[in-house]
Amino acid sequence: MQGVGKTHDGILVLGATNVPWELDPAMRRRFEKRIYIALPEAEARAYMAKLNLGDTPSNLVEENFTTIGTETPGFSGSDLTTLTREGVLLFIH
Repeated sequence: MQGVGKTHDGILVLGATNVPWELDPAMRRRFEKRIYIALPEAEARAYMAKLNLGDTPSNLVEENFTTIGTETPGFSGSDLTTLTREGVLLFIH
């Protein structure tokens, strides 16, 4: 978002959704530019889970993160953050 909003001669409307197909077509037409960012693949989901765990002590090994990646199709980065946070609260501590 660097450089956005430095001028005061217009209005910037920025929207984000995980389900763009559920937006009203009339609403979608009002946005000139649309950027679709696909959900992460299994390898990326495994990496995100590992990244979200950070330095938190655990007994998880690489195979566990691979399993998390393969068992979470359709999860967004936000979903993986929530999953990791809940896992830390429930199982690691």
